[in-house]
Formats: sequence, structure tokens, C-alpha cells
Amino acid sequence: MSEARKKIGCVVVAHGNVANCLMDAVQGILGTQSNWTAISNTGLGLNDLNAAIAVAVKELQKTCDVIVMSDMPGGSCHHACQEMVGQDAEVRAVSGLNLMMLLEFFVKRDRQNVDDLLGLIMERGRDAIRIL
Repeated sequence: MSEARKKIGCVVVAHGNVANCLMDAVQGILGTQSNWTAISNTGLGLNDLNAAIAVAVKELQKTCDVIVMSDMPGGSCHHACQEMVGQDAEVRAVSGLNLMMLLEFFVKRDRQNVDDLLGLIMERGRDAIRIL
């Protein structure tokens, strides 16, 4: 890698319209963001979901390191993201996504390397959970 830090992109994979809704919220708060793709599992079997994620990851990898993020551990979206990591050692993944994690990702991605950013977004996601 050159002296310039490589950009970091994300593929948000979730049930129903959750991925698009999360990204709508992020962009409503932070403004338009680049280098991301939202994928729904609606109407997709696991093989089709795997293929959709692979296409999105390959496109982002032209210019970015990539983190795939799924909405909940153990679901089809999680398993498809896990499959992507197994196929490409350059891809990182996180599951149990919430809005605070995505906001942290987009705010900090230009100042962190991909591995440090993963730690930050996981910590922020946990910290956002509160009993009121």
C-alpha cells in the first residue's frame, strides 16, 4: 500500500429493508456517504445472497478495504457474510449491526485502518446498548 491510507467501504446485509433503512438514517444524520452497498436477503436463497455479497465486495475492493456487516448473529445474512470472509481473507465482517456502529464506521473510517476501525465500531455498538 502507498503512503496514503486505503479507503474503507462497507456492505450492509440485512433482513427485509433493514440495510436500506439503516443507511437512510446514516445519510440523514451525516449527509451523503460513498463506498457502501446495502443488500436485502428478501427473496434470495443463501446461494443468491452469497453471490450478491460477492459482487458488491468485488466492486468495492477496486478502491477500498471492505467490511461486511450483518444485522444479527446466526441468521442467513450472518452466514452469507461469514462465507464471504472464508472466501476472501482481505474481507472483514461484523454481525449484530446497529445504527451507532454504522455512524462510528462512517465518522472514523478515514482516520483508521480496517482492523482498528472494526474494534472501534464493535465497542461503540456495545456502548450504545442501555437500560432506560
